[in-house]
Amino acid sequence: MAEVLTVFDAPVTDELGTYEARAVGRPTPTGMWEGWLEFVPIDGRGDVLVSGVETTQPERTHLAYWATGLTPVYLQGALRRARTPTTVRVRVVPQPVSDAPAPRVATAAPSAGMPSAILDPFEIGERSLDVLAQELRALHGPRLTNIITAYGLNPGGEDLTGMTDAQLARFIVVAVETQMAQRAR
Repeated sequence: MAEVLTVFDAPVTDELGTYEARAVGRPTPTGMWEGWLEFVPIDGRGDVLVSGVETTQPERTHLAYWATGLTPVYLQGALRRARTPTTVRVRVVPQPVSDAPAPRVATAAPSAGMPSAILDPFEIGERSLDVLAQELRALHGPRLTNIITAYGLNPGGEDLTGMTDAQLARFIVVAVETQMAQRAR
C-alpha cells in the first residue's frame, strides 16, 4: 500500500497552477520500494498530477532518504514530467491469423501415358510472361517438350525435333500468350 513519505513546504508553481508536492512510495512485488511524486492543487481545483516512478530503492528507509534530498528544481522537473508523461512504445509481438497453411490447389494431371510437366506455364504466365521465359530458359529440351505436350501447346502439330532449347522456350511463351489472349476475349 502506498504511503506519503514527505510533504514539501515550498509550493511548486508552473503556468497552469500552484501545487503542494508530496513524495509517495510503496513496496513492489519484488521486495524493492518505488517512489513517485504527487502534485495537489493548492486552490483545490483541478486534478492531482502524479509522476511516473522517479526512483526504486532496496528499502523503505532508503526511499525516505531519497525523498528528503529532493530540491525545488527537481520538483519543477517532476511536475513537468507529470504533466507530459513519456510515451513508451512497446513492440507488439504479431500473432498469426491462421492455424495452418492454405490447402494445396489440385490441378488436372496429364492423362495416363502423357509426359508430366515440371511446371505449369499458364500459372506462371498469368503472373508474368517474362518470369515464364526466365523459368523456361533454365530447362533443357526433353523437359520443354514435356511441357508443350502436357499442356497441348502445339495444336498445329509443328515438328519440334530440330528446335534448340531457346527456340522451344520461346515457342512455349508464344503459345501461352496466344491462348491467354484467346481466353480473355
